[in-house]
Amino acid sequence: MRPSGLDADYDLAYEHFDVMHFLLQARQMQSSDTVDPLEVFLGNGVDAKASPEINFNMKSYLARYPEKATGPERSPYLEWLKRGRAAGEIADPAPGLEKMAPVLGLEPRELAAELARVRLDLQERLRGGTLGAMFARATEVEPLIGEAWSAMTKPQIPPLVWPAAVDQVAAMYDCQRAAGFERARVVLVISDPRWGGGRRIEGHIAHALSARIDPHDIVVIYADSGGRAPSGRYPAGLRELDLASAVDGMDRAASHRVLVELIRSFRADAVVNVNARLLYEALEPYGKALHSSERLFLMQFCNEQLAQGNWVGIPLRFFYRYYDLVDGVITDSEYLAQWHRDRHQLGPEVADRIHVLRAPVDRSMPVVSRPDPDPSRRPQVFWAGRWDRQKRIDIALEVGRRMPDVDLRMWGEAVLTPGHVREAPPNVRLEGTYGHISELELSDADVWLYTSAWDGVPSQLLEVAMTGVPVVGSLVGGTGEVLDADGAWPVAEVEDPDAYVKAIRDVLADPVQSRRRSLALRERLLQERSEEAFAEHVAELFLDGTRRESR
Repeated sequence: MRPSGLDADYDLAYEHFDVMHFLLQARQMQSSDTVDPLEVFLGNGVDAKASPEINFNMKSYLARYPEKATGPERSPYLEWLKRGRAAGEIADPAPGLEKMAPVLGLEPRELAAELARVRLDLQERLRGGTLGAMFARATEVEPLIGEAWSAMTKPQIPPLVWPAAVDQVAAMYDCQRAAGFERARVVLVISDPRWGGGRRIEGHIAHALSARIDPHDIVVIYADSGGRAPSGRYPAGLRELDLASAVDGMDRAASHRVLVELIRSFRADAVVNVNARLLYEALEPYGKALHSSERLFLMQFCNEQLAQGNWVGIPLRFFYRYYDLVDGVITDSEYLAQWHRDRHQLGPEVADRIHVLRAPVDRSMPVVSRPDPDPSRRPQVFWAGRWDRQKRIDIALEVGRRMPDVDLRMWGEAVLTPGHVREAPPNVRLEGTYGHISELELSDADVWLYTSAWDGVPSQLLEVAMTGVPVVGSLVGGTGEVLDADGAWPVAEVEDPDAYVKAIRDVLADPVQSRRRSLALRERLLQERSEEAFAEHVAELFLDGTRRESR
């Protein structure tokens, strides 16, 4: 190497250049005494692969300060030595240092300084301390051990081991910080905040639990899509965590681990999966581990039929895989519960872990007035739902087309396909979306039309039934547990638009009797689906179960 006094930049770099550290990375230079390793490093500039000292990494430095790549110095290392280090610029090789600093309660510069101290201490002990002596003696016994000596140039210091690990820990930290770093009694893992202002089953569960425990002891984790639920879905004080956003862009397997560890960190009395695909996927590698420490329940609704006619869905795909690893499978309908018993040939000793959780109706929802009799008034038929294949938009539009003397008013999410919009006949009004059913002028409605091709027990039907508006709906899945011939107009021929037309005509032909019949439906549901009975069932399932001693 050069003598001092010939090149000021070389002399500056020489003061900090760790020859042994460098040569352990560039081992091809060890056999030559004519190569100047420092000159090679400086000459490589931004393309230098080996680091000049254990706490400087060229790639990390330029990733943080890309402008240094085109600076006046022949090597960014010189720029860092002359100005960057004093200015607090970070050249530390640890991945995700800025992400991990707040997790550890440090500023990035403080964490870099601590990492530097640990590395230098470890390096010293591996070179000349007891660790180094042990390594050298082991190499005498087996020379191949010496081939691992270069690994000491890149020590891995947890949790800053590799970017994926940092992302996982940071995601966990973000969620726990949002949860206030406090435990929970019940954890609801939900696919997404879901459209509509109604409570839905997760809201009903949360409100029922709030009669027994503080809402703050309930945590909702959105696993598949982020956001927040509409106002009113949950009781005040409940904690909502957007895990989906925290793990966005993360490898799927890494996301599974984050979700599982997040769930276990709450040490809850019960964990309920409400259609969260991420948790179902995570059960494949982690199901047995979760089963050993958590009381896990799967909330399932209905299967779905593809355009080709074959059936898919969570109940069809995941029930048989994980039934032995959970404390219970919960359905919203007796229909699906019996389907599971029959399909999987479950005997009484096994089937007792299938539970039907009947969503309650809201007795505070008022009965709306009947539209005033007016021969010149056009009858009003209301319809609402997602514009997708399940809701059979084509059937609803065809009903409107075959009843030109009525107005069909349709509400739905902003996913209208151009084809369906163009298909709408003149008497169909596309109303957009609503937050809650109470926002609609239901006193204008003569009939509520429901055309789903498959379903569980839709919360929409339960809401409409409380208003006294006559309901004409498809008899599929669990809808028959709401719609009966004594209180509604169930349609068994769900593919036949004329069957819906006939039922609507029956309602319009005798509006007074139709309203009486609808009020009978309301009374039946008030008896069968009370909030008190629902709350008692929820508490029995999620709060009164035995916690495992392993906790």
